[in-house]
Amino acid sequence: MGLVLHFFETSSILQAQEKIEGKVKDGRTKHPLQGVIIRAGTSGSVTDENGYFQITMDQSGTKQLNFSYLGYKNLEIKLVQADVERGPLDILMEEENVLLQTAVISSSRFERPISESPISMELIKPEYPERLTSTSVQQVLDRVPGVQILDGQANIRGGSGYSYGAGSRVMLIMDDLPILQPDAGFPNWDDLPLENVGQIEIVKGAASALYGSAAMNGIIHFRNIKPSTEPFTRISIIPRLFLTPKPGNQWWGKGNNIQPGEFISTFVHRQKFQSTDLVLGGYYGNKTGFNEGNNSQNFRINGIVTQHFSERLIATMGLNVNTGSSSSFFYWNAEGSYSGDTTSYSNSKKLRFSLDPSIQYFTAKNYKHKLMTRWLHVDNNVDNNQSNKSENLYAEYQIQKTFESIGMSFNAGIVGSSSYINAKLYSDTVFNSFNLASYVQFEQKLFERLNLSAGVRYEYFSLTGPNSISGKIIKNPSVDQRPVFRLGANYRLMAATYLRASWGQGFRFPTIAEKYITTNAGGVMVTPNPDLKSEYGDSYEIGIKQGVILGRFKGMVDLSGFLSRYQNMMEFSLLFKDFRFLFQSQNVGDTRIKGFEIGTQGVIDFGDQKIQIAGGYTYIDPKFREWDITGKDVAINALDKATQAQRNAASSTSTENVLKYRSKHLFRWDVEYQFKKFFAGLNFNYASHVAAVDWLFEVDVFIPGVKEFRKKHNYGYRIYDFRIGYQFEKYELQLNLNNAFNESYTFRPGLMEAPRNLSARMAWRING
Repeated sequence: MGLVLHFFETSSILQAQEKIEGKVKDGRTKHPLQGVIIRAGTSGSVTDENGYFQITMDQSGTKQLNFSYLGYKNLEIKLVQADVERGPLDILMEEENVLLQTAVISSSRFERPISESPISMELIKPEYPERLTSTSVQQVLDRVPGVQILDGQANIRGGSGYSYGAGSRVMLIMDDLPILQPDAGFPNWDDLPLENVGQIEIVKGAASALYGSAAMNGIIHFRNIKPSTEPFTRISIIPRLFLTPKPGNQWWGKGNNIQPGEFISTFVHRQKFQSTDLVLGGYYGNKTGFNEGNNSQNFRINGIVTQHFSERLIATMGLNVNTGSSSSFFYWNAEGSYSGDTTSYSNSKKLRFSLDPSIQYFTAKNYKHKLMTRWLHVDNNVDNNQSNKSENLYAEYQIQKTFESIGMSFNAGIVGSSSYINAKLYSDTVFNSFNLASYVQFEQKLFERLNLSAGVRYEYFSLTGPNSISGKIIKNPSVDQRPVFRLGANYRLMAATYLRASWGQGFRFPTIAEKYITTNAGGVMVTPNPDLKSEYGDSYEIGIKQGVILGRFKGMVDLSGFLSRYQNMMEFSLLFKDFRFLFQSQNVGDTRIKGFEIGTQGVIDFGDQKIQIAGGYTYIDPKFREWDITGKDVAINALDKATQAQRNAASSTSTENVLKYRSKHLFRWDVEYQFKKFFAGLNFNYASHVAAVDWLFEVDVFIPGVKEFRKKHNYGYRIYDFRIGYQFEKYELQLNLNNAFNESYTFRPGLMEAPRNLSARMAWRING
């Protein structure tokens, strides 16, 4: 009898429940939205890649559904039985202030709206590099407020000077994996598959607690575009032609029938199959440089295969192969020359490839486990005894969990990396490096307005190298270890007003290149420093982000103040030893960089016509904590006995206490007019004069004409780029005039930047 009653009770419950289904779409574009969370009482569901959902609900009474999706306004609808009987629901969701709600992951490794970040961030959307007809990420990043690329190295808010290709304080990441070359801490920009890079996220400030040693000054995170339900295939061609510089001192076109320029071709294909995602990309570049002999030929292929074994288990395999050859010179042969000194040329051939297997698993209780690994092979064959080879292994395990009931998230992990390096460039010997780290970060949301975050990382480094160099005994292994902490807060003061504050510590172990590099840079020896110590420091920031809707304008304004302090800062400095001038990476003591930044971006919408604007101004005040102007009077052969404060002053061309190779003022501005599929835009890029460089650069015996050039061009640089284009159904055509007013300028002494040049972009979309 009890069994019969239980049967009827169960039947009545089942009859009182029914399944409701439908699709969720963007209210403006009508595109399906994947990952929308639907709640109905104790039931829940998530939309698939087609926006489809199905949820079980109580059949009796009014039914209430709640829809939530990052970047969109929460939607609550009530249904009666008649609504359900009409069939699948068609749900349209409305975007909030898109700029405030853009999803980012770099500040916490959880996907969050940018407005809730406790630290300053910049976003670069996929279309921006295309608008600039950029063939390298460097050209894109150098248009971002507060960011400069100095001879290949990224510099955020003055955190770095000129590092001679060794050591970076900015970590580069591609889909959570670090991509700096481990032995030198140098970014190989040509390895980045720009043709498939989607959103680029830039964190300004110490991020070592989450991302490790090289993130002392910030991170730049590149996120690949994922395939959608429709296959996408595109081929792009980007030619570029360099025109006559303003002084008319070009080397080309004077009886040699040579015209410097570039030819770039890219290919990308993205496709989602039933349970497999496929991304393929290719790049070919042939460049004849405006600087004579600075030529290159480069070929790259890359691919990502993602297998969805189930909703919980996903595996990915990535491959990137980059090969080519290049030639360049270190410094010019005369003031403002586009030709190099004959002693400063070098030629190289390279082969680099990486293999990136990873796997992630979601448990029934919504824990996310992720294991990422990488094998990186580097073979840079360079003349002048500058070759280096390395095998690099990297592994990182992450665990993440969000406890929605208490508003808490945590992210923890352990990292291990090992490198084997055999290089003539590094004292012609073999090195073994090992890095082990563990980290954890918690985030807590309180009162629906306040977001708090706290994290800690413990880092251990070990480097084993030669037992002696030039008769100097070296203790092996070289070991350092240290914890680093970070705290952050973000408070939603009003509907579109967000206050933030952050503090983060940084710690950077010297790269092998900084400790052991041995080379000749155009007659000036660069020597090793095995006694080089790790640098450490901290960064503070307060800021406010304000969403703005004013008439037809919708956007945001961001204002922040920051302070960074470094101890034992590493920079290449001038030495006089054994009656020779030498460069060597040294600890220059303590430094302090303070400043502020204001930025804005938004859109003025007239329907078919739009005006998009973005830009910002950054001011920095970078100083040595130890500075003594009497160092200018110390004899060269007595500098080794001088104080650190005197050596800092002696090595600089400036009588003012200012860190070398920094521009105090940066201003970036971009405006674009759009009418249906037509667009026209202007990009403006300003950097103030670099007041201080290495004293040796202004000595004509070594590098001719630098002092004279800097005197004539002591106002910094102002670069105007214009663009115009049209997007047809399957084709995109674009024309850019870069450095339109033909500014003559340098980023670092002895190497000219591009004169006026004309570029085009022609893209054919086969699918998508």
